[in-house]
Amino acid sequence: MKPSLYLASLCFAAAIGATEQPVAGKWITDLQGQTLNDPQSSGFTWRHGELIHIGDNSAAEPMRNKLLRINPQTAQLLAEPLPITVADSVLNGCFGELFKHYADFESLTWDRVDDTVFISVTEDSSFVQLSPECKARYGETNSTDYPTLLVKIDTDKPLSRAQITAVRPVQFPAASLVGNAPNDGIEGLAFDNAGNLYLALEQNAANAPMIFKTPYDKTFWQQDGYVKVQDTGFVLPVPDAKDHPINGLDYLPAKKAGHPGYLVAAARNDDQLWIIDISQQQAPFVQQMAYYAPTPADSPCPAYEFMVQTAIEGVAVYNDTVYLVNDAWKKHYPDNINCPANAAHFNKFAPLLFTLPVDPRWFIGATQ
Repeated sequence: MKPSLYLASLCFAAAIGATEQPVAGKWITDLQGQTLNDPQSSGFTWRHGELIHIGDNSAAEPMRNKLLRINPQTAQLLAEPLPITVADSVLNGCFGELFKHYADFESLTWDRVDDTVFISVTEDSSFVQLSPECKARYGETNSTDYPTLLVKIDTDKPLSRAQITAVRPVQFPAASLVGNAPNDGIEGLAFDNAGNLYLALEQNAANAPMIFKTPYDKTFWQQDGYVKVQDTGFVLPVPDAKDHPINGLDYLPAKKAGHPGYLVAAARNDDQLWIIDISQQQAPFVQQMAYYAPTPADSPCPAYEFMVQTAIEGVAVYNDTVYLVNDAWKKHYPDNINCPANAAHFNKFAPLLFTLPVDPRWFIGATQ
């Protein structure tokens, strides 16, 4: 019998310290039980008992512009990937050229006002340009030449259709010095319970992650001007000026009445979760993670193997559970190959679903 992950976790925790949280993944599989081929998981949210997934534009072409419905217990798809269409009103607008190609989607959440609406955000759009007329209208982003776009995806509750019906460009505060770095944009979206939409910036011109916010209500998509986001001023647990980006975000409600709650951010380069108190009464809690991939039952390998390169980019919170999905970094993902029976999964850049409980230690020093 293979050693259990529990025993392996105890040994690992004893070696590196008790504060590290080991977590076992499940390969996300299609309807036939096969691992997915390079979906480049970049957005992830919980809705109606399912995990909904979107990938970026570096995914294998059959996986681009698709929503995936994932069973949170089994990590298997619940249906075939659902194509996202684009309304003519968007294609004929200022940003239509982008959506005639494959937009670089980097996060996913759902509208708390209308739960048939998903919201995503674009990152690297440097392969297209705005027309002179549209540049004059939307060129003052205080960030990249081509604006970051918030994207409205209309669906239905069974999730049998999905269409982009509106987009809005983001304007950052000039004082935030976001910088013109097309691949260091917004990587996380999250709603709180007070009508705020949070946007997590991977990193600014000083290589520092930031979190912005904007009010959101039923009139949000009736406007076509800038979304003028505000810097939250959150103090983040960044140890130095090197690369410590935020690559995923979701909201965790507080259990104490009157507390605004927390944000759970994924610092993918550091294998950390940051638990950020919106009230700023408590310093962020840094949860060091250790990720493990399962191996086939008929292989001679241990039941789980430690992953040296994971790259978490999707965070979804539901009740007292945090769900995570990784966006395989193609340059380094094969570095994980240890058990030969897992080589095919890593070579096809297959993602894993990780699940962990909300830990009471995250709130030590604060009244949750």
